[in-house]
Amino acid sequence: MIQQSSRMVAFAFLTLAGVAFAQAKDPCLAFLLRADVTVLCEKKTTQVTHLRNIESFAVSEERSSFAFANSGAASAYTTTVIDLKAGTSKKVEGIESVVSTCGGILPNQNRPRTSTRDVVTGEDLTFAPYVRFRCSADRRVVVGITKDGSTKDQRSDLYEGLPPSAKIAAFEDVDAYYFGVSPDGSRVAYYNDVRPLCVLTRLGTAQCVEHSTISDPVSVNDSGEVLVATGTGRGCVYRTSYDFSPAATRAGGDDECLGIGYWKPGMKAISFIVPLGRNPQWISPRIAASLIQWSVKPNESVRK
Repeated sequence: MIQQSSRMVAFAFLTLAGVAFAQAKDPCLAFLLRADVTVLCEKKTTQVTHLRNIESFAVSEERSSFAFANSGAASAYTTTVIDLKAGTSKKVEGIESVVSTCGGILPNQNRPRTSTRDVVTGEDLTFAPYVRFRCSADRRVVVGITKDGSTKDQRSDLYEGLPPSAKIAAFEDVDAYYFGVSPDGSRVAYYNDVRPLCVLTRLGTAQCVEHSTISDPVSVNDSGEVLVATGTGRGCVYRTSYDFSPAATRAGGDDECLGIGYWKPGMKAISFIVPLGRNPQWISPRIAASLIQWSVKPNESVRK
């Protein structure tokens, strides 16, 4: 289940309408709710898969594609990749987690030297000496680490540039699996379990906020607004790590609930915009509409 940090911060539950977004209109987002992909757009929530076993997903705006990972018999993982324009799909075996970055969708496996082969195009991206990286949609801005081992001497600080030239954060401040770069490359977001959530503006200084439990990749947009899966302080009953519901009492359940948190530099604390969920990602209204349209088309082999 979710491991809780030693620090707890009080949060207030809010709705999208209660948050002053930097963008002109309320943006859209996608997230995992009870192990299925859900879209929130224009204050309407739409479930787009019906599998109840999805553990990771990502959306590529540039490729108009969507990928999700789940496990089947003998815990073997499969990532399904959907072309939202053509409505076609393919499967990639052996990948348990994906992330949206570099204009595509990359594996984000919980092991050293993760694959860097784009699951949409099949292109193997390499930005030596980085072993794990994120980049802008046009790939001109690259941020990453040069070592991702399990011990202190096998980990590196977070750098930007090719070759690595600007240190962004010390290794102990960064979860190597979950940092993020905005699509235009102007923002970098990162955290670690007992270190603050931070956003660094290019050529600026990092602004940070304390947090309780945080899990999954951060999603940061070009305005510096961040989405994270963060602990609510309420107990949940867990069917799996990705399928959970609030317990009958606040203090009951198996572990702490996770909800979708929102933060931007200048805010004193993370605010909740969705009370329950994991793996959030900013998406455009166009992609939100494509996901919803795909979800209502007959495709039983993918969705059920």
